Amino acid sequence: MYDVIVIGGGPAGMTAAIEAKKKVGKVAIFERNEYLGGILPQCIHNGFGIHYLKRDLTGPEFANYLIDKVRKENIDVFYEAHIKSVKKDENFIIKSSGGIMEARAIVFATGCMEKTRYMLNIAGDRPSGVFTAGTAQAFIDMYGYLPGKKIVILGSGDIGLIVARRFAMEGAKVIGVYEILPYPSGLPRNIAQCLDDYNIPLYLEHTILEIRGKKRVEGVVVGKIKNEKVIEKKFVECDTVIIAAGLIPNNRILKNMGAEIDPKTHGPVVNEFFESSIEGVFSCGNSLVVNDLVDYAVFQGEIAGKNASLYSLDELPKRKFFRIKSGKGIRFVVPQKVSGEENVNIILRVEKPYTKARIRIGNVERKYRYLNPATMLFFPLQKGEIEENETVFLEEMK
Repeated sequence: MYDVIVIGGGPAGMTAAIEAKKKVGKVAIFERNEYLGGILPQCIHNGFGIHYLKRDLTGPEFANYLIDKVRKENIDVFYEAHIKSVKKDENFIIKSSGGIMEARAIVFATGCMEKTRYMLNIAGDRPSGVFTAGTAQAFIDMYGYLPGKKIVILGSGDIGLIVARRFAMEGAKVIGVYEILPYPSGLPRNIAQCLDDYNIPLYLEHTILEIRGKKRVEGVVVGKIKNEKVIEKKFVECDTVIIAAGLIPNNRILKNMGAEIDPKTHGPVVNEFFESSIEGVFSCGNSLVVNDLVDYAVFQGEIAGKNASLYSLDELPKRKFFRIKSGKGIRFVVPQKVSGEENVNIILRVEKPYTKARIRIGNVERKYRYLNPATMLFFPLQKGEIEENETVFLEEMK
């Protein structure tokens, strides 16, 4: 019997386990891979740990920092542990490829999955040379294999931008990054460091309509989009297509358990303890909400791990929660339930870029010079500032 079992051994999952171990004796991590770290081992660029450790590390360095802490805390790790089902009886019964185990509390840190060409309904042939951005990154950074020489990238999210730079650094020709939105999806610093610094063009309001090729990709048909209509088409020759069109939290098991899922985040609806609608089941990291920085996922892991351990000890406070919903201009909010009995940071994203705007929750208002949908915002609510259900509104200012 474990006090807390964490499903997922990425940065959020490792941090949740480390935090839980501070209060309880038996903690385990179930990891489907044969190593810990999630996507960190394939992220050889820096930028990790700046907020959490006040240090600028590469992905593998940050992973090794957390792995060392997991080992020092004597946390049990089960590798290649594929979860088949989780059921709640008196405790949680977890059936995996490694057998059946029990836990008093569970933390889901199962990460996210990349959208594929089929999810985007891209027509055309089925040649080799079509990769998701994460797969291409793993080929280059973990296996030393360059999967193409003439590259087209669909989507300007951060991982797509980073992969564009990586291809350029290895001598490949990145023909362009195509983004269907009228603004970039990635962080401004990644636009500057990954595209501008390497003279890689960004085509806004463009998308891939068709992939052509027999055995290998020969090119793509790109369409210019205006008011959701194709107003211009052209053929772009290439040998590789990288799909970087977004991430979706991986919550198959939680859905099967009957947890309430937020249609805007695709993660579970949680309260300020990061506890889902199923008592004793917590969530953090990219399985809760897709984060733009790993540091934010780690902070969520701390909250979920701490509160899961409190639940296992029957020490988690019993509270009445109020609902917070996203209104005009707001894409989503997390957590979706708060009590008003303690300080809490509301995580949110805006729907599009804004200049001079204010965000309001009840009587609490904050002003911003510029808001970017690629950047997660943290809206602090102090104890007692919310006493009933509220909607988060954004208002543009003159």
